[in-house]
Amino acid sequence: MICILLAFTVHPVVHAEPVHDKKPEVGYGYDAPLRIKKPIHPEVPKSWRLETKKFENSILLAYFDSDDNDLIMTIFEENRRSMVPVAQSEQTVINNTTYSFYPWKSKQRGWVLRWVKGDVYFEMSSFTLNVDEMITIAETITKQVKE
Repeated sequence: MICILLAFTVHPVVHAEPVHDKKPEVGYGYDAPLRIKKPIHPEVPKSWRLETKKFENSILLAYFDSDDNDLIMTIFEENRRSMVPVAQSEQTVINNTTYSFYPWKSKQRGWVLRWVKGDVYFEMSSFTLNVDEMITIAETITKQVKE
């Protein structure tokens, strides 16, 4: 009797079909192909010069002061992904969008502002703008994104 029970329990394992790796579905996050076809531009002063760089999984917008060529801010636009909380970050909600911001500490002091709207994750950083100015600029982007 025990031999028969063992045969039934081993049988499915012995004759199981091999698992074939399926091609992963297009999802969210770093590894998914970029779904944003063109950058979403914020409203900024006309005196700011823009440089755009498209990567496999993101678009970078870098704004410079036209007069002295100093970097004013950068914005990464990526596929939607969850925002992992960062130590020392604070949040504010404006028009149903949660903005998370925290200080950027390196040789220069600045801010990082992160938010998700629709299918897009945004990350803005600046050494020259304060958080209120960054959120004002972020709102001009957020208004353009469809839910």
